[in-house]
Amino acid sequence: MKPEKPTYQDLENQLAQTQKVLAALEQDQIDAIFGDDRYMQLLNLKQTIDMLCRNERNFHALADANLIGIGFGDSNGNVTYINDEMLRMTGYSRADAIAGRINWETCLTPENCTEAGTWSERLLNQEVVSVQEWEFLRPDGGRTPVLGAASRISSPDGHLVIIALDRTQIRQAETRSWKSDQRLRMAADSLNIGIFEWNLTKNTACWENDHMYQIFGRSRKQPPLRYSDFLEQAVDFQDKEAFDHAFSKARHPGNVFAFACRIHRPDSSNLSWIEISGKFYQNDADPSLCMIGIAQDISEQKAYEQTIEKINDQLEQRVRDRTAKIQQQTERMRVLANKLGQAEQKERNRLAAVLHDHIQPLVVGARMHLWDIHRKNHIDDAHKTAHKIESILEETLAELRSLTVDLSPSAILNDGLAGGVNWLVTYMKKKFNFTLTPRVEEPIDPISENICFLLFQCLKELLFNVVKHSGEDQATVSIERTQDQNIRIIVWDNGNGFEPDTFEETQNNTASLGLFSIEERLKDIGGRMKIASAPGQGTTVTLTAPAGETDETTTPPGHRHQRRADDKPAVPERNPKDSIGILIVDDHKLLREGLTGLLQMEPDFEILGEAADADTAVVLAEKLTPDVVIMDVNLGEKTGMEATEKILSKNPHIKVIALSMHSDKRVINAMYRAGASVFLNKTVPSDTLIANVRRCISDG
Repeated sequence: MKPEKPTYQDLENQLAQTQKVLAALEQDQIDAIFGDDRYMQLLNLKQTIDMLCRNERNFHALADANLIGIGFGDSNGNVTYINDEMLRMTGYSRADAIAGRINWETCLTPENCTEAGTWSERLLNQEVVSVQEWEFLRPDGGRTPVLGAASRISSPDGHLVIIALDRTQIRQAETRSWKSDQRLRMAADSLNIGIFEWNLTKNTACWENDHMYQIFGRSRKQPPLRYSDFLEQAVDFQDKEAFDHAFSKARHPGNVFAFACRIHRPDSSNLSWIEISGKFYQNDADPSLCMIGIAQDISEQKAYEQTIEKINDQLEQRVRDRTAKIQQQTERMRVLANKLGQAEQKERNRLAAVLHDHIQPLVVGARMHLWDIHRKNHIDDAHKTAHKIESILEETLAELRSLTVDLSPSAILNDGLAGGVNWLVTYMKKKFNFTLTPRVEEPIDPISENICFLLFQCLKELLFNVVKHSGEDQATVSIERTQDQNIRIIVWDNGNGFEPDTFEETQNNTASLGLFSIEERLKDIGGRMKIASAPGQGTTVTLTAPAGETDETTTPPGHRHQRRADDKPAVPERNPKDSIGILIVDDHKLLREGLTGLLQMEPDFEILGEAADADTAVVLAEKLTPDVVIMDVNLGEKTGMEATEKILSKNPHIKVIALSMHSDKRVINAMYRAGASVFLNKTVPSDTLIANVRRCISDG
């Protein structure tokens, strides 16, 4: 049986006993027994033993502190000593260690074993495993990351020593840091932001993500741009000085910097806009001044800003132009208001002159002739005076008709805009010897009454301008209804023509009442006017206006009459005799009474009744069955054409004589189509009317 090795404590006890023996001996006795050299050897041995004891105590104190994992093993890898920290990391218990169930080779994961052999083999071959990262494979299947090292102890038994530091918390911190870094990179890439860092003291650079390279048009193989390189190679000369000045001014730890500039990219010939922003800080590892920042391509944003700025400039210019135009129009409207006032007064004066110089003298003359009749003793002289009065009244009626036509042509009331154009053909020829060729593409009705009158007035004003400025004696007018329910009037001539721009400037300066008045009136109803002209090439003017509401049933104020209490029809008993029964229909009481007084003087005429409107005329005609109906064409809300058709549909034997103040062909044809036998102007002599009444009866 091999003897047990003495421990350090046994050696220390033996040395202490030897020292006690030596203390009892004299020096010469010690020298005689051991000699000088032997004694010194004993002292050295004592000091060595003291040092080893202290080291063993220190080692046990370190192992028991569990600051790091410590373990020993034999040449086969079996654990001979292990502290609590190493047990925790390997996942074994103290009982496993005492029972010898722990082996270093099985504690390590397969990834840590190399083809060169086991640790024990490597260490026995005098190899030292340097500090490296391992993972202990715990019995429960878990893994413990450690930073470890191993070495062979110089001893005949070839013992191994292993130390390890738990890296679980460090790895968790690294994982969190890595995830945070990845999230930051992903967020920056998704926002098209590049991340960089400049060490300004060492003049180095670090680009943290791929987008930083994309912004500057560089590849990963190319080094990132340092600040000096960025300033010299990338920044455009227009922004270089301003960027460096702002950067130098902010260059202090804790300051924040932001600047937008243009850069050159090696992969593009166009300049790009970028925005650099970041914060300066002092590096903890050394006194270097650094800046961590982001870069963003803002080329599209700058393009949008430039577009918006351009649009704003255009809008501001339009506002200025519109303001100037409004000011011009305001001035023109002021001048026009004065001119309209003057025109109104001029028209008042004209009407007053017509009444004073033409109508009043005629009425006064007729009145004087009536006085002369009172003084006449002979009937022949009275007849002559009566003829003079009739002539005067006829002239008075002619003047009144002319004045009425100037104010509102009856053709519009009866036949709408087309009738108004036909009236203008006659009017322009008679007054100006101007030939107007109409082209009306039917149908153009229905048209709102207000729109119809407005277009007629605009067309009339336009033709006056043609007569005045074109130098031509003829023009063409076309009227059509468009698919979008607008009325389009086109007037063209081959006259002098003009420059539209020059004409507009002239309009602004003179505030003419011509085309500007037409344009403004059309704008009020949602219409427009377009002028196409050139010097020597004639002029084409297009007027467009909405047709307006078509359900209007009202008539102009001058033609709107309501039945009054004194307009009740007279329905006398028919005298059974051989006479011509007559029904008089007119919406003016004075005219009905005048016709009644005129016709009842004839012995073979019998006035059966009077009617003031179309409906009453139809009722009386059916009740009285007259031989002749003298029908006024204009009866207010319903026309004489409508009344004639209804009367003849029930009593076709009745003869209808139509009377009107106007002799428009369309009106005449319409009355004949309705069934009228005769159409007469109200200004014809009474004998003509009486003769036509008898002729209607005699012709059957």
